[in-house]
Amino acid sequence: MSIFWNAEEKRLRTFWRLLLQTALMVALALVPILLVAEPLTALHRHGRFLAGLSADNYDRVVNMIVGPLLAAAVVGSVALAGRWFDHRPWEQFRAQFDAAGWRGLGLGVGVSAVLIGLVFAVERAAGWLNVTGTMATNTAGVSLGLGLGYSLVKVLCVGIYEEFLSRGYHLRNMTAGLGLTGGLVSSSAIFSLLHLTNENASVLSTLSLFVTALYFASAVLATGRLATAIGAHIGWNLCEGAVLGFPVSGDKEPISLIGQQEIGPALWTGGLYGPEGGLLGILASMVGIGLMTAIALRRKRTRLAYRQTRIM
Repeated sequence: MSIFWNAEEKRLRTFWRLLLQTALMVALALVPILLVAEPLTALHRHGRFLAGLSADNYDRVVNMIVGPLLAAAVVGSVALAGRWFDHRPWEQFRAQFDAAGWRGLGLGVGVSAVLIGLVFAVERAAGWLNVTGTMATNTAGVSLGLGLGYSLVKVLCVGIYEEFLSRGYHLRNMTAGLGLTGGLVSSSAIFSLLHLTNENASVLSTLSLFVTALYFASAVLATGRLATAIGAHIGWNLCEGAVLGFPVSGDKEPISLIGQQEIGPALWTGGLYGPEGGLLGILASMVGIGLMTAIALRRKRTRLAYRQTRIM
């Protein structure tokens, strides 16, 4: 038996497909960095592009330009790897944006908004946070338009490219190689470990993100659409940071619709890392898994009832 080639499936084995997809993704991601970000930065240093902006605000503007290109690079790497290495039709990645996909996107956003809202409500009821106002500026020198625009572009791009990578390519391939349970555990573990370099990361935040990854995976399993996980990811980060003012995996958004100051125990609130770094974040993700499971069971019963009606 070859460790490289699966003769029965007539393709490379799972590990090598994952490795090649990663290499392809890095190569594609370097294109906008080298051809867009670096030239713009050189122009900025010479006062020919956005000369009046501070270094931090310039970085935000460039990230708004390059972020969508990086998201496109990740999605492109999944599409090309699926065709070249997996010999797998695009439909198997559950990435169709048909009517069911758009409904799933909205469902994911809505469920995550409820979950983060519950975290906020629990912390406020417990006296663990103080609301300091609305339209809060969390970073000095950032205008309202730039701050909100930056956050919106960031959550859209992160939600798309992280889900295409983790729940699109990783989960699909690891499930094929290890079974559903193995695929869920291994892809979620990789997702959580990729956030280890975030500021204020900890063992608890890594565990919490593992559970959050399982929640996002449950969104795909519940509806059969990757768009549901994308919506859940976007809704989680957007409501957490730009809306309710929490740090998002260690990163505080420059502007938030609600200003707040956390004063509760970091073990529960996550402290400077945000809800994903505490026990409340874990509990919220577990509730999300329960809701997605309930949705899946309801869809199953609905389909069964429909078939019985057709038979009758």
